[in-house]
Amino acid sequence: MNLASKRARRRSSAQARAPGKIILAGEQFVVLGAPAVAMAINLYSNAEAKPNATNDGSIGIDIPLRYLSKSATPSQLTDIGGFLQPLRIAAEATLDHIGKVGQGVDVNVDCEIPIAAGLGSSAATTVAIISAVSQCQGADLDRREIFKLAFIPERFLHGKPSGVDQATCIYGGTIQFTRPSTVKPVQYRTNPVFLLCDTGIHHETKRLVGSVVKKSLVEKKLFRDYLDQVREISRGVVRALKTEDSVDLGSLMSTNHELLQKIGVSHPKLDQLVRVARRSGALGAKLTGAGGGGCIVAVCATARDRDRIARALRKEGGTPYAISRDVHGVVARPIVTVLK
Repeated sequence: MNLASKRARRRSSAQARAPGKIILAGEQFVVLGAPAVAMAINLYSNAEAKPNATNDGSIGIDIPLRYLSKSATPSQLTDIGGFLQPLRIAAEATLDHIGKVGQGVDVNVDCEIPIAAGLGSSAATTVAIISAVSQCQGADLDRREIFKLAFIPERFLHGKPSGVDQATCIYGGTIQFTRPSTVKPVQYRTNPVFLLCDTGIHHETKRLVGSVVKKSLVEKKLFRDYLDQVREISRGVVRALKTEDSVDLGSLMSTNHELLQKIGVSHPKLDQLVRVARRSGALGAKLTGAGGGGCIVAVCATARDRDRIARALRKEGGTPYAISRDVHGVVARPIVTVLK
């Protein structure tokens, strides 16, 4: 069999995985120019892409129904086409970028990150799709290219995203992010003990971010003061991570939560879980992400404390997760299948 014949009998597919994220300081204010500190976590979105059988330029996106029924709101369930649209946009933008417009692909997605919970599920999923589709077509994109492409579906979803979600999903580890695209890795040896807890209340990032931007234009002096405070908090969080000072880290996170309450993006359930976490022994706790529902993150002194706090949060109706730091970011690999 000659080489051309061998190539004709081979088709490529690719898999990619991208982590979710938590924000330790600076969410909402990052849109206004303050630095945010975010950490990639060990909850993932996985995508597999392969050329479709007809190669007719169509793009197929498949997500397990259990993912939708578990995490989506009723309106999303009745508009699954709209829910899938940003994922299709991610694939289309990738094919356009690598000069493969008209190439048909099928993409299967499996996401274990709760959606609309402040954990970067949309960013992780679009980043995984971009990476899988490009690999499937034989293109190796660098992180900067993936970052720019991820803005296209993220803008469709969130209006004017800061970029912190996709940056964290792409680079992994812990980063300090400043708009429009400055990413500074935060290096430290000892991982703090974090506990995540989901309220089960979903939110719309676009609406929440929009309301904060409007307030900042009306209450300019107040928001200048808030921005100065957030800059100090973010710097302090980086310092606390590097010096392994979980007590200071917890205090700064709690202060950040109070600022988010002041600008109106918290929620009674979030505040309740933050209080319960701190009362049960957490060194500090805050909402993570856009707010309005979603999750809190607490820092704990020990793993035993984390387990005790998790039990207390579960009694209050929360869903706790023991999380750890993902250090790899997005990972993609081609899969070559020999057709018989």
